[in-house]
Amino acid sequence: MDFLEFDPLNVREYQDLTIGRGTIGGKAKGLVFAREVLKKKDEWKDKIFIPESVFVGTQVMERFVEYNRLAPVIRTREYPRIEKAFLDATFPGDIEEKLIAFLKGVDYPLAIRSSSLLEDSLRYSFAGKYLTVFIPNRGSLRERLKQLEDAIKKVYASTHNPNAYEYRRKHNLRGERMAVILQRLVGHQRGRYFYPTIAGVGFSKNYRRWTTQIRIEDGVVRVVFGLGTRCTGRNYARIFSLTIPELRPEGNNPRDISKYSQETFDALDMETGELASFNINYKKDLIQYHPYFNRLALLYEDDELKPIPMLFNKMKMGSRLIFDFQLLLNPKFSFFSMVSFLFETMEGAMGIPVDIEFTYEPAEDRLALVQVRPLSSYEDYQKVEIPSNIDEADILFQSNSMLTNGKREGLNYILYVDHDAYRHSDDFFKVAREVGKINKLLEREGYILVGPGRWGSNNPRLGVPVRYGEISNASVMVELGIPEEDFVPELSYGTHFFADLELDGILYMPVFIHKEGNLFNAEWFKSTPYEKTNDPAVRVYKGNFSAYLDGDAVRGVILKG
Repeated sequence: MDFLEFDPLNVREYQDLTIGRGTIGGKAKGLVFAREVLKKKDEWKDKIFIPESVFVGTQVMERFVEYNRLAPVIRTREYPRIEKAFLDATFPGDIEEKLIAFLKGVDYPLAIRSSSLLEDSLRYSFAGKYLTVFIPNRGSLRERLKQLEDAIKKVYASTHNPNAYEYRRKHNLRGERMAVILQRLVGHQRGRYFYPTIAGVGFSKNYRRWTTQIRIEDGVVRVVFGLGTRCTGRNYARIFSLTIPELRPEGNNPRDISKYSQETFDALDMETGELASFNINYKKDLIQYHPYFNRLALLYEDDELKPIPMLFNKMKMGSRLIFDFQLLLNPKFSFFSMVSFLFETMEGAMGIPVDIEFTYEPAEDRLALVQVRPLSSYEDYQKVEIPSNIDEADILFQSNSMLTNGKREGLNYILYVDHDAYRHSDDFFKVAREVGKINKLLEREGYILVGPGRWGSNNPRLGVPVRYGEISNASVMVELGIPEEDFVPELSYGTHFFADLELDGILYMPVFIHKEGNLFNAEWFKSTPYEKTNDPAVRVYKGNFSAYLDGDAVRGVILKG
């Protein structure tokens, strides 16, 4: 069964599971392909499952737009106005009847997922560009229908959000056709909240290793407690290489482990229908629903990691619970065996490395495969030779951890955000918007982007809160780790943010300035003339720069001259 030639609608079962006509999109294609592959496998058939899914074909959106005469508002490109117009619009009667019929057969929460024609293709992922909306599917039939229809409309409207427009512009793509997946939301209700115990993403090849001890071909997973929304955003998560699962990218220092560990998680509020976020240290009442919680989390206290006490009122002032997921290392649980099986099976069937999304319930030792797509960003993983006999004075940056593979020579600009000026800025978002303006001016140039902490962070105190369209023309991205100022690069990948970098060929290099083997030539940036911008934190340096990132040796340098 060839993935490129596979058409889900040639299988009668999926014709019957599709509302309306047209294709069911890239994301749905990957899911259906995986289901057909797994049907032929006996291994783990009682442990691995794909959630119930129904598809809404691309022609439904086309009819929706035409039926409500939405083309004029779409042409304005004013996203808030477009979203409101879509939410105010109505579905044709026959489509609404089919949605009602669907709802009569389901009594569980739903994830309404985008599945555009271009999404998750071999060349374009559109990761995070379009919405996924969770609904509780509770109340009267009329109330449930409104929840469902509003969720589909939001997914449709997201086709026209600024980041999607910029992505299509950059890749010279015209228009988009959107299908939708109506998928069972996997998890359990705990009190008034619904979420899985563990959610995650996985990659059958690990191209961003933090040590040469790790094998590229063994793959890597990134897991969080609660809904997977925190797994694909730039939030803290636990990273496991399948080569040596015990080996952490952040090392073994308890203070570093606590700094990079998840505390806040997301859940669906079944009463309000909204996503809720909690820090586990302030929501301990949910712990009662997790029989293995003492193996999911640890206590950080007195600069040590300790088992969780039976009585939480015995915790010292300043101590914290952090998610650690040591449970997954216990051979009693089949998690890593199931993930390895999925990597091998799906990569073998697709003929290319794969990217999966999943949930896992330890109490049941069952894994739900909620998404499969090609991991096409490293089809051409060529050996990079770092020049020998480099004059140390010419090195601007050097790194030995988590970098991508590739080289860029003859770049003329560095767009630099000064960490000290940024830290003292009275408007972090103004800095991000200024970066976006310079990014647009350098559209035909390509440049090296350098800034403190995590680019695109949800928390602007941890890094510049840029959007994709504000850094889309960069050729190389550098994240400076300055721990005393709480600027720490993202020690992982698997987020939508990094999917964009990888598929766009933007090289990535974190520099931990106090770590052995890392170098930041701060004096050069202080003494070299630069072009000022409308924000004192944002500078533009002109010259001749080259980047050499050797993913095999896990070493990268950026040179001047």
